[in-house]
Amino acid sequence: MNQYDFQKTLNKYLSGQHSPEEEDFIMEYLKTNPLEESPVFENEKEVIGKKLKKRVFESAFGKSLFQKSLPWLAAAASVLLVAGTWLFVFNETQPETFAAAEISNRHDLVEIRNTSGMSRPFTLEDGSVVTLKKNSSLSYPSHFGKKNRTVYLHGEAFFQIKRNTAKPFIVSTGNLVTRVLGTSFNVKSYDKSGSVEVQVKTGRVSVYEGADNGSVNKNGVILTPNQRIVFDKKSRKMELSIVENPLLVIPAAETEHGFSFSEIPVKNVFSALEKSYGIDIVLENDTADSCLFTGDLNGLTLFQQLDLICKSANISYERRGTALFVQGEGCMN
Repeated sequence: MNQYDFQKTLNKYLSGQHSPEEEDFIMEYLKTNPLEESPVFENEKEVIGKKLKKRVFESAFGKSLFQKSLPWLAAAASVLLVAGTWLFVFNETQPETFAAAEISNRHDLVEIRNTSGMSRPFTLEDGSVVTLKKNSSLSYPSHFGKKNRTVYLHGEAFFQIKRNTAKPFIVSTGNLVTRVLGTSFNVKSYDKSGSVEVQVKTGRVSVYEGADNGSVNKNGVILTPNQRIVFDKKSRKMELSIVENPLLVIPAAETEHGFSFSEIPVKNVFSALEKSYGIDIVLENDTADSCLFTGDLNGLTLFQQLDLICKSANISYERRGTALFVQGEGCMN
């Protein structure tokens, strides 16, 4: 077969218009002529890496492979791994094609990519669920090691981690490392963004700066529910704060008064909110001690609740770090 005929056959293979015999020929040629060693493939290396995207996943995240695709996948993987390139496999059953898997002979990692316009959940082998946001990717080993469960995030994802005290779960973004045993949290770390953000929904999360050489320096914090940290990549500074929409940590019904109050001291109302949201509320003076509050706070966000209470008691609050500070003249006698 001359160069022209070979190129014609290769083009048919890449476009999916080949016959079984032509596929067998291409696969056999790749086995005996690795991409790195053959000048025939100089213009096709990138094309092959991008277009081998078919017949692999029954669905893009975590589901079984098509049985008929397994022999093809094994052959293609062996060829591309020998050649030192990436193998991309996509879901062709969905027109949006939102995910991909990559296999690397250097790191033995699988990569999931979400290129759709919506978040997509998938389950890791330990039972942890990762909801990958759009334009994001997650790399992880096909099998976790004995000491930890490390994954690598580019973009944003919400993690619901299966608790395992013997194997911490670690999310690395290159700039920050997030380490947990079992909890739920969100990490946002897009490559083009100047910052990394981590916020916690449940449990406790250790967040610290990761050095390029793999070591860990002392720049780190512990986050608890409704707390977040924003790490500036340039200045390498961490800013702690409260999440924009705090969620209940303890149901209102489990507090002394619930969220419906009748002539209750304002400081007791603040105590109920503090317990329910797990956020420190500091009264900087005693001017509100004599104030009573009556009202139904059910169905309101935390900051709507605080606005209502403060307006009734002639006080105000401000956010400082991960706490709320209350001050003001208080009730008029």
